[in-house]
Amino acid sequence: MAKGSCVCGQWTYEYEGEPAGVAVCHCIPCRKTAGSNGSFNILIPNDKFHKLSGDDFKFERIGDSGKAVKYRNCGNCACVMTANADAMPGVTILKGGTVDDFEEDRKHQPVLEVYTKNRPEWCHGFGGAQQKETT
Repeated sequence: MAKGSCVCGQWTYEYEGEPAGVAVCHCIPCRKTAGSNGSFNILIPNDKFHKLSGDDFKFERIGDSGKAVKYRNCGNCACVMTANADAMPGVTILKGGTVDDFEEDRKHQPVLEVYTKNRPEWCHGFGGAQQKETT
């Protein structure tokens, strides 16, 4: 099982099996939480993702789909850990930079890049990833 944690180490998780997908998102909220070059996201089926420890700080917003996007951040260091989008039922959107196993992290190359219309000119697309201007 792959394991991960937040910056302070209190919020921990593990997931089993292979991700349902790996995507980079350049939507405005992802840019604000992850930086101008986008958010690296590992899509894990909900039944394969297990939170192990830590307190949540929860935040919810309405996405472009008109449906809720629910974030779970570490209650201590505020690191964004996961998101669950009502438009993508059954999937936990895991923030890829939180994976502790570097070998596991290295094998998850993005296959999709979304909201490329917001990608800065200096940030080039990920080779081999499908490019979409929106979702």
